[in-house]
Amino acid sequence: MKYSEIELKKMSKAGNLSIEDQIKFNILNFIRTIHLNKQDFIHESYGSEYFGDLPMTFKKKAGQVMGVIHVKTKSEERTYIFNDRGYELLEDLLQLKEV
Repeated sequence: MKYSEIELKKMSKAGNLSIEDQIKFNILNFIRTIHLNKQDFIHESYGSEYFGDLPMTFKKKAGQVMGVIHVKTKSEERTYIFNDRGYELLEDLLQLKEV
């Protein structure tokens, strides 16, 4: 999913978000923070962690072009790949390779 300020604002006005939308909102909000702080994505490192009902970790070493997000829902764990322009579910990216 591409980063979109409009999508993020729409979601923040919506009421009760599904798990999928909560994940989407949290990731887009993290990317928004990168933009607001005018960080050079490639040269920065990230090691942030969200706690609560939807634990998430955002990790990236300085110099890497992509970071990794781990999300734990009540029923599963997911891994996403992100940069300052958006994110994708790792499983979806690996399926592209197989096609």
